[in-house]
Amino acid sequence: MDQSLQSRVELLGSQIKGLCERLAAAGYVFQYPDEVFPGPEADAVRAITRIEREAGEVPLALKLFWLHVGSVNLCGAHPAWGGCEYPDPLVVYPPSVALADLDDFREEPEGSFLVPIAPDDFHKADVSGGMYYNVSVPAVGDDPPLNDERHDVSFLTYLEIALASAGFPGLEHCNGHTWPVDLLRAQAS
Repeated sequence: MDQSLQSRVELLGSQIKGLCERLAAAGYVFQYPDEVFPGPEADAVRAITRIEREAGEVPLALKLFWLHVGSVNLCGAHPAWGGCEYPDPLVVYPPSVALADLDDFREEPEGSFLVPIAPDDFHKADVSGGMYYNVSVPAVGDDPPLNDERHDVSFLTYLEIALASAGFPGLEHCNGHTWPVDLLRAQAS
């Protein structure tokens, strides 16, 4: 196992946990409170094993994230923060979501299995949008490209970009927004 990759995932997990705590303390209202930062799913190993048996190797970074961090869902709002219609809150689905898509893939297996990582920025705002963010299985690398996300970066680099934007990378396109990104980001250091 790549210890540097595991350390990077664990650090990102710690930073995400801290960000979730700071958002809650600032009065941010999470849309799905039980999904904010629940930790790893009890059946994560079983889910990964099934995906690998039926579709191919799960990328190491995603496997480590699911096993050590779990999932995250920052969808929600703050009553005093505005100026951005699509802030693209950080979401990483748990492995059980991938299992639901795996059954559809098995019926018509064409190309790679696309593991759902998160809804696109429009769906996160309850607006019909495009393809969900995803990674390809079988793995194309330890830290795979995050497909269908506008930054065109790897999965872990996307998490770093999201954290640099206080969990909301869509804010980079919203000039004049009132979200306290600098304060939340400074506290994350």
